[in-house]
Amino acid sequence: MQTWIEINKKALLNNISQIKKQLKPKVKFMAVLKSNAYGHGLLEIVSSIQNEVDYLAVFSLEDAIFLRKQGVKKPLLVMSRISSEQINLAIKHDIEVTISTFDILKKAKKNLKAHICVDTGMGRDGFVSSDLKKLSALLKKTPLKLCGIYAHFAAADKTKFDDYSQKQIQELLRWQEELNCPLVHHSASARTIYGKNYPDFNMVRIGISLYGLWPSSQREKSVKLEPVLSWRVKIAELKSLPKGSAISYECTHILERDSKIAVLPIGYYDGIARISSGKSQMILRGKKVPQIGRVTMNLIVIDVTDVKGAKIGDVVTIIGKDGKSEITADDWAEWSQTINYEVVARLNSAITRVQS
Repeated sequence: MQTWIEINKKALLNNISQIKKQLKPKVKFMAVLKSNAYGHGLLEIVSSIQNEVDYLAVFSLEDAIFLRKQGVKKPLLVMSRISSEQINLAIKHDIEVTISTFDILKKAKKNLKAHICVDTGMGRDGFVSSDLKKLSALLKKTPLKLCGIYAHFAAADKTKFDDYSQKQIQELLRWQEELNCPLVHHSASARTIYGKNYPDFNMVRIGISLYGLWPSSQREKSVKLEPVLSWRVKIAELKSLPKGSAISYECTHILERDSKIAVLPIGYYDGIARISSGKSQMILRGKKVPQIGRVTMNLIVIDVTDVKGAKIGDVVTIIGKDGKSEITADDWAEWSQTINYEVVARLNSAITRVQS
């Protein structure tokens, strides 16, 4: 195995415990597992947490059915729109679905369990304000079982949008009052539950914080979350090159000294952003070393000149700790001009996940 991702179960359970301490009594906990559990591995995460949470949420019906076939019994919500052809499958596998359009609502059948998605200001999926009266009338006639109502915050991670987020909250509560849904979960995520716990929400939907990552640097880190994921790779090749040698495609890096370089069998196919070329660092034998040259599809190069005794087969840490050194998903977000969500979500699902 040349590269692998380690999942720290202890850290994962710590995060759940820390988040639960912030909740009011009887508030349910929904763990969000979309995008292969934010890149951490769907089955690996579910196997560790299903006895610690009340609900699981995935994006696609296919993922939900897969979990049912693996023996997962927890209530399961599909957050994407389903097609009318999938209604019978959802009923068969006891999967709760999201309804955000009238065409699907009109085709609902008995025993279909549904959550209503409302657009309270996201400008994306969900019913809009002018739909409320029509939706209320249809729900009184439909045979489906209404399980909950939810929405997504547009910018709750940014303090300057706090007033906007409050308006979104009030809008959803207006819908709740009209529709009388059993569960309300307005993206009651780590962005909002820390410091402000809205008593009208009876379920929190936890995504990125479950995995020990913070949604924004603007929010106070009021609880101790631990990153769950580490990513390692073994050195595939070592060589010494003279000063002036060019590294990788387009000769984007020219060695300024006689150097020892290591070739790693990972690239943008695996999740290393090409835009991070020549900006990132990794850890070898407890020491941070620079990635040099262009990131390619399956290979990258690091400069190991200053690491004594480096050899083929040595383990390099891409994300995680080695000794006193650490590389985080937030570091990669900075190098890649993106957010930590994308850094972990784009990790190739073909990479082996192992529990540590």
